[in-house]
Amino acid sequence: MLRRTGFKRHVYTPPPAPPTTRATRTAVLATCAAPAQTIAKQPRAENRHLLDMAQGQPCLIRSPICCGDPETTVACHGAGVRNGKGMGYKVGDHFTAAGCYRCNHYTDAYAHATAEEKEAAFMLGHLRQVEVWRAIVADPGQPARDRAAAQWALDHLNASPVGLESPL
Repeated sequence: MLRRTGFKRHVYTPPPAPPTTRATRTAVLATCAAPAQTIAKQPRAENRHLLDMAQGQPCLIRSPICCGDPETTVACHGAGVRNGKGMGYKVGDHFTAAGCYRCNHYTDAYAHATAEEKEAAFMLGHLRQVEVWRAIVADPGQPARDRAAAQWALDHLNASPVGLESPL
């Protein structure tokens, strides 16, 4: 009955016989070059007093979910590889902006905003923060420790203090 159909049984063919001689391998010794020198991790620029100065200040990030509560304001670190962030590596303390707890969440982990929106909110806040640091450095009435911390941040950002801006 299956003679006229295109479906015919395949004829069984046994596997080939095993070889009579065993294959042998010869070890080849290779020389490896010395491992490439690893790039040392840059130490993170830290200034604890600069971070402490943000407490109790008004929120400068002002994201769409900002609560504006100075009681919850902390120094929010910028994110992104462009700013020096990497896996297991936080950006330096000079790249911070005073932000309330909601703005800190917005720039770090808020799911309902794009990366561009988060970066724009932080960059505007950081610009405001640089202006605050410039005002602190220019005011001789500010405590010396605050002025030194603000100057440290401006130096790390290569930003000039008030009155020394370039004419560009």
